[in-house]
Amino acid sequence: MTNYIKQRVKKLTKKFKTNNPYDLANLLNINVLEWNLHKDIMGFYKYEKKTKWIVLNGNSNEKEKYFTCSHELGHSVLHERFNTPHLRRDTMFSINKLEREANAFAIELMLPDDVWNEYLTNYRSLTDLERVTGIPQNLLIAKLNQME
Repeated sequence: MTNYIKQRVKKLTKKFKTNNPYDLANLLNINVLEWNLHKDIMGFYKYEKKTKWIVLNGNSNEKEKYFTCSHELGHSVLHERFNTPHLRRDTMFSINKLEREANAFAIELMLPDDVWNEYLTNYRSLTDLERVTGIPQNLLIAKLNQME
């Protein structure tokens, strides 16, 4: 699964020459908007009548929005026609296959292996890395386990 996702991310970032999820969404004709959602909901992806939407919680901080946009972009790229449940703060480490894949996509988009290796040499703790990247620690641990 992760090799497939890595290849999809590489292909996408190479084609559009960016790994910024907002820019990619724009280039892929995905509407990104912010709503005032419940504090536990980070965002969601919706596909309706050939229109794609990424909805972010306008109450989240910028790093959370960036991660959520990356995650929801993963749903759009990997599961285009599936509407997804809300990305919740307390279910970030989901056993649901679609959520795990969207998390893997987001991490790969934000921290490809070469950047990951550079960060590992510059930051001493996952707390520091989470602070810099905005990626939750449990997902950083998943990336670390994947690399071993």
